[in-house]
Amino acid sequence: MLNLQACATVDLNVLDELQAVDDDAKKAEWSRQTNSVKAFKKAVMDHGMAEQDSKCVWCESKLGLEARRSAHRDHIAPKEHYRKWTFLPANIAVACEACNGFTVKSDLDTIAVEAPNYEECDFRVVHPYLDNPVEHIEFVQEEKKVVMVGLSVKGCWTIKNLQLDGTAATARRAFDRILEDNGLSNDQRELINQAMASLL
Repeated sequence: MLNLQACATVDLNVLDELQAVDDDAKKAEWSRQTNSVKAFKKAVMDHGMAEQDSKCVWCESKLGLEARRSAHRDHIAPKEHYRKWTFLPANIAVACEACNGFTVKSDLDTIAVEAPNYEECDFRVVHPYLDNPVEHIEFVQEEKKVVMVGLSVKGCWTIKNLQLDGTAATARRAFDRILEDNGLSNDQRELINQAMASLL
């Protein structure tokens, strides 16, 4: 899981316009194609892809056309339950379609205790901006696989509920580790990644 240092910087006029939307209407506003919504989404996606090195915040899979995994804007506290934070940059990270999809995270309630201020909430999930993932989750290499081990209640909850210990995620981490450990050039790695992507 990635540790993110800073959330996206969004134009203040765009933020002001979106924050002025009534909280109950913010979830619906997310789907609209207004200039402000488009500018917000672009800023969040552009920043996320750069900050996260085109990797999923949760499983660390590569994202984009070359990796054949689409990038999604993931509301850490889901907009279904916490509409007031729909347009809060600190509540959004870039995730793959598997981690953010209906079968995994979707509208999973990630907050144990809600507070008036976002940063003061007690999150069930390891928060990529507010927590240091290495305090909660460890990668352990076991023979031919790389597994995630929870070091805290929050780490265990995150692994279990985001299914980060699934077969596909574990195999992908092992494959990435093999590429790193074999001293391959970037061109060789890219060639292997392209070949693997064509098989999926």
